[in-house]
Amino acid sequence: MSRRAVLVLSALVLALGAGAAQADALSGTYRPAGDTGSLPAGAQLTVRADGRGWLAMFQGEGLALLPLAGFEQAGLFPGVPAAAGLQCASSAAFLLCRVAPGTELPDKGFTSRTGWFMAFSDRQIFDMERVD
Repeated sequence: MSRRAVLVLSALVLALGAGAAQADALSGTYRPAGDTGSLPAGAQLTVRADGRGWLAMFQGEGLALLPLAGFEQAGLFPGVPAAAGLQCASSAAFLLCRVAPGTELPDKGFTSRTGWFMAFSDRQIFDMERVD
């Protein structure tokens, strides 16, 4: 195998590995941070990679989370700059998103202090903190 082919193959393997890490950036265990609003005290959300998305366990219920496309995220959270690294997954009940800490969601009146947040609606957005 030529040296050039080896370099191209190595770059491809590294790029695929980086993509997999980005795709799984939401896996972890979370709890509400700060004002929990209507979330139950002691509530914990566990998210694990599963197929093309994630499995979320919340209050004993399992829900599939699927990644949102960039245009879907932009429609839900207009004004969030690309540099914030917004990544969201959606279930039938809620959204879980990762973003740079301190990012403001201008039209929602919300700023994520921790970099992770859960949204049930436009008015029910809660900061989450990762505990693992």
